[in-house]
Amino acid sequence: MKVAGSFGTDCTQQSASHMQPNEIHALIQLLDDPDEGVYKHVRDQLLAKGTSVLPALLESREAHAQCEEHERRMDELVDGLHGAFVHQGMRDWFDSGAESAVEGALWVHKAADPLLDMDALRQSYARLKREVWLELNEEFTALEQVRILNHILYDAEGYTNAKSGQPDPKHALLGEVMKEKTGNPLGLGVLYLSLAQDLNLPIHGVNLPNHFILCYCDEHHIHHEVQSPDNQTPGGVLFYINPFSQGTVINKAEVSEFLSHLELPVDEKNCGPCGSVDIVRRLIGNVAYAYERGGHIRQAEKMRELLMFVETGATETTSADSSSENPDPSEGGMA
Repeated sequence: MKVAGSFGTDCTQQSASHMQPNEIHALIQLLDDPDEGVYKHVRDQLLAKGTSVLPALLESREAHAQCEEHERRMDELVDGLHGAFVHQGMRDWFDSGAESAVEGALWVHKAADPLLDMDALRQSYARLKREVWLELNEEFTALEQVRILNHILYDAEGYTNAKSGQPDPKHALLGEVMKEKTGNPLGLGVLYLSLAQDLNLPIHGVNLPNHFILCYCDEHHIHHEVQSPDNQTPGGVLFYINPFSQGTVINKAEVSEFLSHLELPVDEKNCGPCGSVDIVRRLIGNVAYAYERGGHIRQAEKMRELLMFVETGATETTSADSSSENPDPSEGGMA
């Protein structure tokens, strides 16, 4: 199984192309057989066909929603096929360096929605990226570059922040944010950051507690290892950007004041640039929290399992007691 780059084709999935649709449906019908031996044989055959049988499985699950045993067997099959597919995608993302925020966010959305068309989403993202690229100029200053990004996203495309107080996973999932053109701080922030990354702008994510923001950095002077003096924002950060507020530029003093209200230190961890893995971890935690608050417990559990997997570096599944160091599920602390 292979994962293409941010704008390549979707992952190479195991194929059931040699099997006719009526054969697949015939196998699915046998899932209702009370004989556990028959079920295991049919299950193994379907698992061997790969993720292309997922649409038929999900359709059957919906049609038999009142049958508890059928639903249980369907869940087992879907989780087995889809979970393995997403985990492999995450492994490949880590193997590639885990630097692309958009690719990480795509896999988070795929984990939440087995039927997500990743290729179509990549194409939509590529079109948006091209819109920004056509307006940029190498001679622009840092602030001018940010103004271009803001103009395309918020003026031309009409992206807005999600004002609903109730956490909603679609406000964080990349495809839903692009479809509805609205999002929470993480959803809008990941899209903004991804565009900046792919256009080689020195903009990074910032794991500010309660509210995800971005920072524009002087790449010649930014060193993650060097400790800044106490109570000073990290060196190399020129200014901050709030994607949830139309890309408003925030000065360092405002970020320092925000952290002081939370009684947290002004340091690299709280207001310095962070990597894409940290952002993906936070994104998964945010989506899981939204599912949980909405009463979708099974979906929340699946996202938390993915979080555990990511925290191991996509190498193994950890115990259910594991938790993110700073998942920060609630967003919206800074206006």
